[in-house]
Amino acid sequence: MKALRTTVDMIAVFRAGEIPEPIRFRFRDNTGKETVIKVDKVTDLSINNRNTPKDITYTCRSIVGRRQIQYDLKYVGRDIRWELYKIGEI
Repeated sequence: MKALRTTVDMIAVFRAGEIPEPIRFRFRDNTGKETVIKVDKVTDLSINNRNTPKDITYTCRSIVGRRQIQYDLKYVGRDIRWELYKIGEI
């Protein structure tokens, strides 16, 4: 997978007492093209408790066009922002 570490615009569900659930995000690639990706499935979850608030890394899969992609989204709690951390085709 290719490491990006780019900030994204995220639509997520925040429920009381639970971790955020990513739904859909938008980002610009290095050519300036804007892409919207719906999170189809979260396959893995990792919580970093060293920081307060927590950093959460989600490994996800989606179908974009006819390609299936896998990517890591990171919720950076101390900055209250989302990153597209890695992305690659399966």
